[in-house]
Order: sequence, then structure tokens, then C-alpha cells
Amino acid sequence: MDKFSFRCANLLIGNHENAPAMEAVLFGPEVKFSDDSFIAITGGDLSPTIDGTKVNLWETLPVSAGSILSFTGPTGNGIRSYISISGGFSGDKIRSVMGSYSTYLPGGFGGNEGRALNEGDVLHTGMAEKKFEGGLFLENPPYFGDDETLRIIPGPQDGMFAPATLQTLISSSYEITPNSDRMGCRLDGPILEHLDGPDVISDGTAFGVIQVPGDGKPIILLSDRGTTGGYTKIATVISADRSKLAQLAPGESVNFEVVNQEKAVNLLKEQERLLSSLSAYGGVPLNIKVNGVSVDIVDDDNQLAIGINMEHSTYKTVVSDGHKDHQIELEISE
Repeated sequence: MDKFSFRCANLLIGNHENAPAMEAVLFGPEVKFSDDSFIAITGGDLSPTIDGTKVNLWETLPVSAGSILSFTGPTGNGIRSYISISGGFSGDKIRSVMGSYSTYLPGGFGGNEGRALNEGDVLHTGMAEKKFEGGLFLENPPYFGDDETLRIIPGPQDGMFAPATLQTLISSSYEITPNSDRMGCRLDGPILEHLDGPDVISDGTAFGVIQVPGDGKPIILLSDRGTTGGYTKIATVISADRSKLAQLAPGESVNFEVVNQEKAVNLLKEQERLLSSLSAYGGVPLNIKVNGVSVDIVDDDNQLAIGINMEHSTYKTVVSDGHKDHQIELEISE
């Protein structure tokens, strides 16, 4: 559902970004580790603890053999957490279907035998791709709260609605209803009026497209949607806001803002640059060489800083040690 958080969870511990991980909704599992390892927890804050001690999200966490990870419940900052472990989850029961390890419960395939995890399940881990020593974190991680604003691009069938309908959508607040699920986020609010009815010849549906059936109540389609749909679609949530969309809970409200395609693309590029910096680390977000010698960037707490957006280039500058000026050359690359 929340691919940004999922990918971050893997990259924070040196995994491939699409390595199998766990998704926990509202109340997470209790997990006992049989070996020393590293994990990362991202996405919504479900109050994780390791051996009873609260731990942070969006950073690498060491775990010891026998340690127990548990969750006490949501805090109002999202509803879906992603739990990755060094090497990813593996084994005969975890299978890729059409290039994905996601579990599709209605069809009973993918993931761990096509079903949700049960008490007593044992998950094995794969071999880590590289030696990993931890210490990574994500600076300024997203916050998922109530009254979110989702940015949208009109279409593909916005012309099949009454002239003022798009304005109704962007000037109103809608509430997430309890019958929302992984197929669609159902909204309660002002009715969206069609011109000549809701039906179209079935066409493709994207994650985040806002479909409007005959009752005029919008549904934002999500991960388990059908691949095609025969209702009019007034707008589509931009890719950079899919994470916020996936973290919405029933009872929370949402608003919409129209942006153009150029802005949508730039926002996605910004998000992908952040992920690229984590991927390049697998180790290091940026490789900085001073006079040919590689150095790490750390913050005031001597922690590796992630998410710095800098262009690949070579710079010459002068620094002073308090007694003498020195000319140095900086080479910055991803």
C-alpha cells in the first residue's frame, strides 16, 4: 500500500528496495528473533517496542537473539507500519508472483502462502547482500495525520461531470468511511454530479484514481483494485502523495488540491532522489571525496546523515584550520 515507506524500510538496512517485508495495520504483531540482526520500522507509528523499550521509526535498529518486537497501537500518525530485516524474509513458503512478494488475500496467492500471518508462523531470512553495520536514519520523515491534503491531476474523465463538480471536490472536506479497504478508500461528503451518468467503457485504473459511481460518492482506488473499471474517474492522486493516501484511517478527513503535471513530476523526482540516496548508501547516501579521500557526512550526534540533495560535481574551496588556509577539492557523487 505505502510503497515509499516499504522501500525506505528495506533501504535503511541495506536490502534491495523490493525485498520481502512485513506490513502491519493498526495493531502490529509480536515477533521473536532467533538470531542477531538489524531491522527497520517505517510508515505509520504503531508504538513499537523491543523488549519493552520504545524504539524509533525510520532508522536501523539492532536486535539480539531472543529479543521481542511488539506494538501497543496507533498514535494518530498513520495506520500501516513496514518491518524489514537484514537479508529480507525468505523460504519455500514466501513466493514471488508476477514479480511481487505482496500477498493478495482475495486471490489467496503471493507472500506467505497467500494468507495473512498467524500466531506461531516462522519466517526465515535470506542472506544479506552486503555487510551492514547500521547507523542509518531518515531525516525529516513524513508525518501522517488527520485532515490530509492530497494533490490531484484532473482526469481522465473529468469532462463527464457537471462544470462545477471539480470545484466541489477541491473545495470540500471528505471523511474516510469504515467500509474502506485495500481495494478502495470510500469517501463521505458532497455528492459529485455527473453530466450523463456514471458509466464509461471499461478502461485501466491506476492506484489513486478517484472513481465516482452512480451515487456520486467518490472512491479512491488502492492496491487491490480491479485492473479495469467502468465508472467515470474525475481525477487521480499524484504518485508523490500515494504514501499519505495509504496511511489514511476511517474517520479521518481528506482534502484535495489540483496541481499540474509538471509539479507532480517534480514532486515525485524529489521523493525518488531521497530514496536514491538511501540506495546508494546500502552504505552511503553520497560519496564525498576530499582530495581523493572518501569521507562520511555526519550530524552533530555523529550519526550518518541521509537525504541530502546535492548534485554530482567537483568543487574547489578554501578552508582554514585557524592558522593557515588550505585549498581542497570536493568530489560529490551518488
